[in-house]
Formats: sequence, C-alpha cells, structure tokens
Amino acid sequence: MKTKALFLTALTSFALVSCTGSEFLGESTEPVVETTNGAIVFGGSAPAMTRADFYGADAAAKLGNKFVVYGTKHFSAEDKTASYDAVVYNNFQVAWAANTAGKTASNTNDWEYVGLQSYDAAPTAQGIKYWDYSADNGYTFYAFSSSDISYPKAAATDKVVVTKTTADGTSLYNKGYAVTVKNGATLNNLYFSDRLEVPFSKYDQTVNLTFRNLGSKVRVGFYETIPGYTVKIDRFRIDYDATAAVTSFKEMNDVKTDGFYASLQNVKTAADQTINVTYYDATTATQVINRPKVSNPTGGYNYYLKLGDGSAIINKTLATTASSPTWVAGEAANNYYIPIFPFEGNNNPLLLKLDFTMYADDGSADVIHVKGARAIVPAINVQWKSNFAYTYIFKISDKTNGTTGDVDGDGDPTDPEGLKPITFDAIVVDMTEDRQETITSVATNSITTYAQGQIVNEYTASKPIYVAITDNSNASHPVITPTGLGSTDGKAQIYKLNKPATEAEVLGQLTGSPMGITLTPEATTLGTTIPLANGTTPSISNVYFTPSAAATYYAYVYTRTAYAAPTYTAVTTGNYSSSVTYYMQSLSGAHYAVSVPTEAAFEANLAKLSYIKAGDEGTAGVYDVKVIKVQ
Repeated sequence: MKTKALFLTALTSFALVSCTGSEFLGESTEPVVETTNGAIVFGGSAPAMTRADFYGADAAAKLGNKFVVYGTKHFSAEDKTASYDAVVYNNFQVAWAANTAGKTASNTNDWEYVGLQSYDAAPTAQGIKYWDYSADNGYTFYAFSSSDISYPKAAATDKVVVTKTTADGTSLYNKGYAVTVKNGATLNNLYFSDRLEVPFSKYDQTVNLTFRNLGSKVRVGFYETIPGYTVKIDRFRIDYDATAAVTSFKEMNDVKTDGFYASLQNVKTAADQTINVTYYDATTATQVINRPKVSNPTGGYNYYLKLGDGSAIINKTLATTASSPTWVAGEAANNYYIPIFPFEGNNNPLLLKLDFTMYADDGSADVIHVKGARAIVPAINVQWKSNFAYTYIFKISDKTNGTTGDVDGDGDPTDPEGLKPITFDAIVVDMTEDRQETITSVATNSITTYAQGQIVNEYTASKPIYVAITDNSNASHPVITPTGLGSTDGKAQIYKLNKPATEAEVLGQLTGSPMGITLTPEATTLGTTIPLANGTTPSISNVYFTPSAAATYYAYVYTRTAYAAPTYTAVTTGNYSSSVTYYMQSLSGAHYAVSVPTEAAFEANLAKLSYIKAGDEGTAGVYDVKVIKVQ
C-alpha cells in the first residue's frame, strides 16, 4: 500500500517575555526624593513606567510580603575586595504591612525591618540603620524573596536555601548567592533584586529595589487548520532510554501519553538543583552586572522535556486558531505557563515527534491516523534565560510531514520520498525591552525569518528581516551559507511578489508551472549575524532585507538546483516513431503528453493537431521557498 504523505507545519510562537515584566517591586535610576531623617528605609515607590510594573501592596503580594536584604557601605573606591566593604545589612528581613508607613523612623512605605528576625541566625531583633556620611563612596544593596524560606534559615527543611557567596576562587569579591532549590519549591515565587548602588548624593532617600523572578517559564500550545477535519493528538514519542544527545527522530519511538514530551538533552527537571546568582562578571573586576545573572543548574538532568499532564492535550479536539490554542498545561490562572529551571547554556535542539488522528467534519466515519509528525526547535530558541517566559505554539495543517502508512508501528515514515522534517511556522518573541518575531517554513531545509518590533505573525515594512536556512538532513542541523545572491545553484534571493501566493505556488512559478506570479528581485544583503531580542548577535549566516512596501508578499528562495525548462520541436511531417513521446501545448502555454499509439493514429490526426516532441528534457529544479507577508 502506497504511503500517503501529509506535510505538518509547526507554528511555534516563541514569546520571550520577562517573567517579571509586570512583576517588579520598582525600577528607577532616579529614586524618589523622599527624605527619611537619616534612617535607611526601603520602599516600592517608583515613577510610572511604560511597563505594567507592580508597586505597593501589589508588589508586596508578589514577594509574599517579605524580602531579605544584604547591604554594604564603602569608605573607599570599591575594588571588589572585602576589606573596603563594611556590612550593614547581613541578610536582614524586610516585611510589608499595610498602613504602617510613618509609624517608625525606619518605615516610610509600609516596609519595616526593625525588630524582625534576620534570615541568618543573628540578629534575632534587627536594629535601625542610619546613613553613614563618612562612607563617601556609596552603599550597595542586594535582595531576594521566596515563599519557601524560613526566618531564621532552616537549611535542613526549607525548600529553598540561599547562601551568600563572598569569593569565587580568584581575587574578585564575587557578590551573589548560591541557591539550592529542593523538590516542591515554588519557582514562581523566587525573586532576586537588581544590584542597587546608592551614591553619596542620594543618601537619606528611600531605597527602591527591583526584583526579577529567578526561574524561567514555558508553555506549549497546539492548533490545527486541516480543512474538513478535527484533530486530536494521540501520543508523543521520545527516546526514553537515551544515553547521549538525541539528534535524530529515528530512535524516538517510546510512546508517552501523560503530558507533552520532546527530546531535549540536559534539561534540568530533577530536584535539589544548585544555581549561582552573581552580579560581577567572573572574568573581569571592572565589568559590573547590575541585574542578577543566573548560572545553569548543577544537579541531574534528563534527555527529554516533559510539561503538564496528558489530560489537557491527549485525545482533545485541538483549537483552530493561533490566538487561542489548546494549551498543554491546564492552569489558566497562570496563563498556562509552567515554571522551569533556566537553561541558558543549552546548545541542543528540541525534537518533537507525535502521532495524531483526523476526524471528518461532514458526518462520515472517515478517520485518518497520522504517525511520526516531526518538528525541530533550534537550540538558540531553547536557551531559557532567568526571568523570561517562552511560548511555543505548534500548528498542525495539511502540510504535515507525518505519514498515514506505518509498517512497523514505530511512527517513522515508510516512504521518505517527499516527506519534509518540520520546524517552526512561526516563533513570536516578546520581552520587556524589545520584541522579535521568528517565522520558519516547512521544507527539507528549514527557513527561519527574524524581525524586530513585532508581536504578531506578520512583518512590518521599513524594518529589517533576517532569513537563515538550516540543513535538516544533517544530524547536527547546520546553517547553510549561500554562496551568493541570485538564481543559480547554492544562492539565495528575496523576491517581491505581485500578488498573495503560497510557497507551493511560488515553487510552481519557479519550475515551469505558470501561476501568474511575477518574481521581482528585492535588494538583499548577505549577513553573518542576527540581532536577537535578548540583545545578543549570534553568528548565523543569513540574508537580510528591508521590505519596501506594506500589504505586500515577498518570497525567500534558496536554489539548490536551478530549473531549466525543457525545449520542444514541432512535428509537421509524417515521421512517426513509437519511441518518441509527443506533446500538445495548451492555451496557457503548458505542455502535456498525448497518446499516439500507432503511426495510423499519428497520420490521422496530423492534419488537425500540432504534435511536438521534447528536444531537451531540461532540469527539474530544487528550491527551498518561504513566503513572507508584510502588513
């Protein structure tokens, strides 16, 4: 039985949104001028920001109404050594209580620390602290908050244990923390503040701290657009017993139905992880990192990623729009996000493999089982950073690369001809300071487009779009470097289209099937780096261009083998040959073969038909195509 191949498009909406993009206690380079009669006080007041930050009672609620502060004062220029940093707050507890501001000298914004138990064993009753004007080189403050800690610290039983680090084995005075996260800890409630330096000129003002969530958040959604059918996911497939990085779909045959699963080497999901939070760069004493910098966990890891439970996604009728997908996680109160450990050092792709079933909508009993649908998420898009939230939305369409035939039942295609590994159809990246969108097409080689400034699945005129192409036939999935721009082998080009078109229609136009599409070369440049939303510019071979017009379609075309049209020779005399294939030409200019079984048939029709025969078979042409819509 011949395998019927469907092409699965995976639309992966990849949202990098600061987990605390609207969950800060406050952020201000110019603290509110509020004199405190010499006492050091803490508060959450800050000027209005463009982001929806939390202040006052809302901020306190995010922090569980408590945080721990470590603060030092400096009598000389800070040189990153302990001898010049006198400790003022040795992990003091600061607690919030409504309507208490002004009742003590140490409280102007409902935040109090006097008389409380510190996080470390002593003091048991914290005393008031005053600005020391002899420390004319400023103060420095750090803070953290967690619902899983005790006052004082109970290292044996607390689910989160935070230890101040004072050195990193070099001459640097490495201010930061070692954080042990035990099983059952709530990453959603684990915050660390930015490093806040208060200069001499700002003494006697409220200390405003900005907190950021330590963990990452991930959510996964699916929707389908197959005409005439509803779709349900049957199972996910991974290599459960992997002992090395999974780079191929072939071994991903272990069936999982109790949640979302994907192969991803070294993802940290085990308990008792240790994470370092630092502020000074580890290699230079002059570079200061004011935001908390989180290392990768050091505990055990798995070769697969599991999210949510199967009840939310397995055998559920999938949504039909990207704006309201069927989410893997079932907790709507948290926007379906699942807390997860940061994975910033990841250099492995995420491989998704699943089976699904199509049910006819017309009332008939038609059911189609699709096995082995596959998606690749490049490693650069699975490098989870602390304080970021990531959204992956996969779109199942009639372009799926799964197969409806499966001889051995392992989900692998039995007919590889024409089956194309899928990656993303779209990745949306949205973060506090910047925005980025990434769109990837479905092909043997995956095409990914990157643009800054968007949060929707379309691009905007006058803003650069970067395009990279990945070789999915290679286990390491390398990025292909075009040899140049143009239409010959090994080259890439951006074309402006005269009308809306699909990738299939553009391919048809390129390979001799007229679709009425005009392909006009757009000004395009070869590049070696791509600016990502997180502020990095990784080395990725690409072409980039700036769309010249809105409401326009463009096409990225990478030429693997250039198409050469066949040539035909007219036949006007009775020179019939049984070994020749004869063609007719349609009114649209297309050629089609006609049956001429005998010389008698040839002669009988010669007067009323214009036979032609092929002079040169030409070259079929192999292209990778991605259509880019500019709104």
